[in-house]
Amino acid sequence: MIPVDEALLDDADGLGRADTGQSLLTLAGAGAQVRRASWAVAESGLRAGGGDRPRTIAVAVPPNCGPAVAALIALTGSTAAVPVVAVTGGILPGWLGPLDLLVLGGPTGGERDLLALAEQAYRRGCGIAAVAPEGSAVDAAAEQSRGLRLRVFAPAVGGPDKVAARDAFWPLLSGLLAICQSFGVGTYGPGEAFDVLADRLDAVGLRCRPTAGTYENPAKALALDLAGTIPVVWGTGPVAGVAAGRVAASLTSVAGLPALSGTLPEAAAGSGNLFDGSLGRASGDSDDFFRDRIEEPEPLRLRPVLLVDADTAPVRRQVEAVRRITGELGLPFNEITAEGPNALAQFGEFVALGDFAATYLALTTGHDTGSEGCFDVFAPGDGDGTR
Repeated sequence: MIPVDEALLDDADGLGRADTGQSLLTLAGAGAQVRRASWAVAESGLRAGGGDRPRTIAVAVPPNCGPAVAALIALTGSTAAVPVVAVTGGILPGWLGPLDLLVLGGPTGGERDLLALAEQAYRRGCGIAAVAPEGSAVDAAAEQSRGLRLRVFAPAVGGPDKVAARDAFWPLLSGLLAICQSFGVGTYGPGEAFDVLADRLDAVGLRCRPTAGTYENPAKALALDLAGTIPVVWGTGPVAGVAAGRVAASLTSVAGLPALSGTLPEAAAGSGNLFDGSLGRASGDSDDFFRDRIEEPEPLRLRPVLLVDADTAPVRRQVEAVRRITGELGLPFNEITAEGPNALAQFGEFVALGDFAATYLALTTGHDTGSEGCFDVFAPGDGDGTR
């Protein structure tokens, strides 16, 4: 178990030096990213309900950009007049045709799988929309098919029009939401909804800033709680469930911490044996009073983290059940409630808090925030899908 450098958490200058990838600075600018995306949508002339509805909206994004499509599907809701589906692997489903719309989103606009999908869609007469940098290959593919084009990604200073995939989540999700709203799918788009989301991201960024002390900074406190544990992050609804997946993925990819996630009540139904095992007990040898607790490290335990997105009777029952079971097991757990006025803002608050916590945990355990890890060879890179 890698020890946590707790002193570093209250050293803002030290955190800045350790953060070689400038992750904290990027996270603090999430609200600005959403506002920039909103302006880009306004400049494009895209408007709500302005297009003929397709039969289906199929969406493809690179796998290293986070759960943008899962969030889009959860936020547009199961009652949407047009189904929204995810496309992966660079191959279009056989049923996709002229009545459908393919939405391609990529932070570089040169992702090989997206270009392959664009070529297939063009041959089939399928509509194409792109959320990509101006002048990129994906942007050009949408232009060729006379489709929608949104340029929500800010150009890199002194370099080509591209951003890192890990920094593309909010602009990408904003663009996808705007396109769906333009076809009457979903209620979140540029204007009030994006402004509220940006404000919530700004608020989380302020509370979780590096200069805020550990015990007044919810992200630093969460990082300390999760250190040396196996987090089990559960959401109390579809949107919170996607946020739980994002938080768990951030803890793993950024901080190197194995984490599980799911949506209640389904996730709990399949976790009985997990919590009945040795990982789910507060101590396997609590009766051994003379055990050396200084030389012998604490055993690895599960740490439930509950993301609560609504105050309804079913959600209250879920929360009470988690409280009761963790109490019986002697396991501490974290209950996090979002204050946002709508599902999109609540989603933003959960994700932002989790991203900050994962970054603080990474910095205090010696992980390099400027590296994607040893498997970054699989990430889409310079336009041909390889590095």
